[in-house]
Amino acid sequence: MMNLIQKFFTKEKINKGQFRSQFYTYFFSLPEHAWISETNTKAHFEKLFSHLPVGVLEVMMKKYPITFITSQVFDKKESIGLTLNSTVVVFPEFQKRLKTSHPAAVAYLAHELAFVLDELEGLHTDPLMAEVRADKFVCDIGFSDELEQHLLLLDETLEKRLRLTYLTVNYFTNNDN
Repeated sequence: MMNLIQKFFTKEKINKGQFRSQFYTYFFSLPEHAWISETNTKAHFEKLFSHLPVGVLEVMMKKYPITFITSQVFDKKESIGLTLNSTVVVFPEFQKRLKTSHPAAVAYLAHELAFVLDELEGLHTDPLMAEVRADKFVCDIGFSDELEQHLLLLDETLEKRLRLTYLTVNYFTNNDN
């Protein structure tokens, strides 16, 4: 399985700290992201962005301007102009989680971002493999424990069990090396 995160490592000599700062200004100033201003919600996004390679941030800013919107905005007519293939729709149950300090919230954001990037990069696979690839991305950027917590909070499904099994196998395999 190709590692999604490897696609975004850059060898360019750029001031990474300065670019991160520019990205934060860009991302949080988008009108679609006004809802993120709540303290805990913004902290989860900042934590996610601090773990992402600069190449991912650059792709999110220039190649695929990715937005995170609430389902309430999506339901309104104003959403007609949104580019849905680069939009993460955050549903109420996850909005509630983002408002808390629960560490699983950052794993949810990372997973959804990876899922969208996977699709935008044309890495077409069956839906379950796309979920697994997104989970691997979350682990690759350092949120394995948070991902496990996120998965444990989800409703019981076969998909959840398979994803937890894959996470457990990879987590223990990676720790044994």
